[in-house]
Amino acid sequence: MGIATACSFEKGEFQITDVSKKHFFTDSASFHPCCCVATTVTGTLDAPGLIVIHGYLIGGLIDSIYLPKGNVNVKSHGDLYVYRKIAIEYFPGKAKKGNLKIKTSIY
Repeated sequence: MGIATACSFEKGEFQITDVSKKHFFTDSASFHPCCCVATTVTGTLDAPGLIVIHGYLIGGLIDSIYLPKGNVNVKSHGDLYVYRKIAIEYFPGKAKKGNLKIKTSIY
């Protein structure tokens, strides 16, 4: 007979109102994650942008998310998440106008 286990998860939410500037956020879990980071980005941009998620301080790319010009509604999933704290970086490219909401779920 097997033993069933369930992963815990925690959610985060971050707003970007000035999409013309680079932004840096951190997110963390109070437990040792067993899997992944799921990310949803919504909003609008007048030019493409980029979000990069990596292990905080120790590096290790978890996910790279291309944000298209116009309406943004992107879902992504980064595997092999073994860190309790992550860094979320937004790179505006040539974007000057718009807004973004980034939602994360660490599990």
